[in-house]
Amino acid sequence: AEGRKIWCFGPEGSGPNLLVDLTKGVQYLHEAKDSVVAGFQWTSKESVLCEEYLRGVRFNIHDAMLHQDPPHRGGGQVIPAARRAMYASILSAKPRLVEPIYLVEMQ
Repeated sequence: AEGRKIWCFGPEGSGPNLLVDLTKGVQYLHEAKDSVVAGFQWTSKESVLCEEYLRGVRFNIHDAMLHQDPPHRGGGQVIPAARRAMYASILSAKPRLVEPIYLVEMQ
């Protein structure tokens, strides 16, 4: 059932990160979905430590409170808020940088 609740992969729609909607009955969330996805794409492309790409991170949306007035649910309000929430969740998970290793065997 969770497979149907995947909103997107990132970065660029095909990366190794997931945004999953686990909410139940949150009003107006469907209207803000594109903005939340844009914040996720931005976060997965420029993460919190040194603007690095994220790898292997899953964000679960458990709950949300959105304003009743449509102007307050626009991209200018939701994208930065979603990005800050994702940054906070990354920092609370004690992130680390991993050095890339490339192995080549020559014959």
